[in-house]
Amino acid sequence: MRAWALLGVLAGCHSGPGPIDDYTGEARRKYPDLPALYAGNQGIYRGCGPNNGVCHNASELPDLHTMGSVLDNLDRPCNQKRETAAAVDDLCEPPGDRLAIAGRTIELAWAVPSDAAAVVRRWRLGLREAPASVGVAEPLAILRDDLELWHLGRYATVARDPDDAKVLVLEALPVAAGGDDPARLLAAALASAGVPSQPEAIRVGDPNRNGVFGAERGGRLIKPGDPGASYLLHRLTDPAAGPLMPRANCCAWSLAAVRAMWCWVGGLQPDGRNAMAPIDYDGCSRSPVVALVYPEPGPSCETAGHCPVGVELDDDARFPALYAGVLAARCSGDGCHDRGAVAGVDFSSEARAFATLRTKVVPGDPQASVLYRRITPGLCTGACKLMPLGRGPLPDGERQLVRAWIEAGAPSE
Repeated sequence: MRAWALLGVLAGCHSGPGPIDDYTGEARRKYPDLPALYAGNQGIYRGCGPNNGVCHNASELPDLHTMGSVLDNLDRPCNQKRETAAAVDDLCEPPGDRLAIAGRTIELAWAVPSDAAAVVRRWRLGLREAPASVGVAEPLAILRDDLELWHLGRYATVARDPDDAKVLVLEALPVAAGGDDPARLLAAALASAGVPSQPEAIRVGDPNRNGVFGAERGGRLIKPGDPGASYLLHRLTDPAAGPLMPRANCCAWSLAAVRAMWCWVGGLQPDGRNAMAPIDYDGCSRSPVVALVYPEPGPSCETAGHCPVGVELDDDARFPALYAGVLAARCSGDGCHDRGAVAGVDFSSEARAFATLRTKVVPGDPQASVLYRRITPGLCTGACKLMPLGRGPLPDGERQLVRAWIEAGAPSE
């Protein structure tokens, strides 16, 4: 028996669910290249383009209204129309500007006013690392690369937040009557910090304040050679990223089209010069293991409202089975995670395991999840200690179950 996580899709109207990779053969037949993937009854234009003037037209990113506009998305930043920092997807986070303080520079994580006064004179600045000392430090400045954006030491003081060593409280100094008040300019700059639609704004590395610095993944709208870092594929395959795309044209898209898109992006050269060449299905990497479910195409499909897309999670990747079959079996006992919250993780019961692991995962993003990184040899490098300690790495199949659970949003059931 399988557990359904339905996202607005009606039962009984689905094509057979299965891993996206199972549709490689169909994708190869239907979509030998980008022109074939763009056109047709189940292609980019019909599924994702400006259907009835809405969806991804010339004023909506990513623009997909022509095949040329698809190519224009190569290596472009994503989430550029977001109006708030909180709405930025982890995959689209930029590197933050840096604060020069006490003889070192530290990446800015976020910036928020400390009150709602009409003229904000105090702000809280989150930093990626805690400074060794805080006090009168010159220069106190915000830097981008080697360029000084703001020399704060001229008109502001800074102190450590008493509750968090990585948070500073910045306060603008009073200005003599009749003089220009730089605090007003600083307030405007900090108010738009991390907002992608404000290109001149101060950049912060964790604008949505969830502890993930997504710039390390190098996400783009379409990142040549890396479908996993391509926001377009992220929204097509990751339920945790928001409503799965397409939201309105589900009948004109398919699992085979998802696979074709994944392989097309994966085979692109860095400069995109082979974008019109045959899609390399033989050398294509694995797609995410999440099982997407699309409505069955047919005469009534367009009018039946079978959108958005659904997602199915195998029983073995649901948390109760994952806990019993993998986590408790492999990672507890011998004084590991069954004796209190060792390293913050407690596997002494299913409830405790779920509660403590939720702090170690980023739902929908295995690569950014501490849990997945600690069990994956290729990701656990440097000072990272591969888990389980002293027992050898988890078998690939069990590791993929953990990945599937995270990709499905890390649900409790």
